[in-house]
Amino acid sequence: MARRGGRPARLGSGYQVQVVPRGATEPVVIAADLALAADTDYTVIATGELASITPVVLTGPSGAPAAGTAWVRFFHGSPDAPAVDITLPDGTVLMGDVAFQEVSDYVPVSAGTYDLQARLAGTSTVALEIDNVSVAGGGIYTAYATGLVADIGVRDELVFIPAAARAKGVGSSFFLTDVDINNAGRGTASFEFLWLPRDTDNAVPTASDTFSVAPGQVLRIEDVLGSVFGVADGTDAVGALALLSDRSDLLVLSRTYNRAENGTYGQAMPGFSADELIPANSKRRILYFTEDGRFRSNIGVLNGVGSPMTVKWERYTPEGVLVEAAEAELPPWGNTQINRVFRGEAPVQGGYIDVWTETEGGSFMAYGSVADEKTSDPITVFPR
Repeated sequence: MARRGGRPARLGSGYQVQVVPRGATEPVVIAADLALAADTDYTVIATGELASITPVVLTGPSGAPAAGTAWVRFFHGSPDAPAVDITLPDGTVLMGDVAFQEVSDYVPVSAGTYDLQARLAGTSTVALEIDNVSVAGGGIYTAYATGLVADIGVRDELVFIPAAARAKGVGSSFFLTDVDINNAGRGTASFEFLWLPRDTDNAVPTASDTFSVAPGQVLRIEDVLGSVFGVADGTDAVGALALLSDRSDLLVLSRTYNRAENGTYGQAMPGFSADELIPANSKRRILYFTEDGRFRSNIGVLNGVGSPMTVKWERYTPEGVLVEAAEAELPPWGNTQINRVFRGEAPVQGGYIDVWTETEGGSFMAYGSVADEKTSDPITVFPR
């Protein structure tokens, strides 16, 4: 939603508005001459697909809402979507039969938070859920529909689990990974797992069958590498996982653990969406590296893009002394783990590592794993 604001234009002023790709000066895909009146708010919208992009100019209202109310209107900017009604969940129509490049009249509503629906005009068919829309008293808002209907249901949302295993560990330990997937949205989510083995080029990752999870529900998958990917007993498998989903509101938590005689122990690791990864030229620090006979420490890194990337790091003692500058070349969706990374400096209690990438367009996730030397009970440390 856009709220009314900005400085009124001068009477009789004329402007040419141009639209170009972000960060560029050409091509000019829109060139529009605007004659602007005084004391009027304007919004200029670029609509349509690139080959047929056109400008639409909206003007703000005169006057102001009554106390405790807001004015809301809806602009339809989705070129392949039919006309829609904007309704409350009970079907009450707030703005009706709005087609592409059209805008509704302003509708007065009480200040508050609303769940809304976009329905095919004149029907009860819900095309889109619009949750938690908050409007303040005195506010003047325009809601926009953007994007393409053709993109709805397309699996293009990635969530990464940086480490997963079905493998023998130190001593008698054997580690497995369970995963919980919670659908925090209002529509059923469809997704598949991608298996990303360690130290492997995963440009064409192995994909699972399709799973679905209803709104508000949790799907737990135990021993994901065995039950989903068929990793057999006696075969060690370590690496990372990704979920490829048609929704951006999945919450993911994994647990990699050992089954011991008296129970289980292990480490939790959340799923990271693509926009939560570490971007290029952003340095992060991982703490708590310990190598002293009681604990051992490893570092893992995961390439979050489908092209090669170099991840760099610097290792420091607790006193801040640089002991190594190193790097790892990661293939597409590749991941690796360097074990006992402070072995040469032991005993160390509280070493730290700075990690970053300078690869243009790259993004990655890193973690530290500090394990009890006797029990192999690990903790996970994420960068800050």
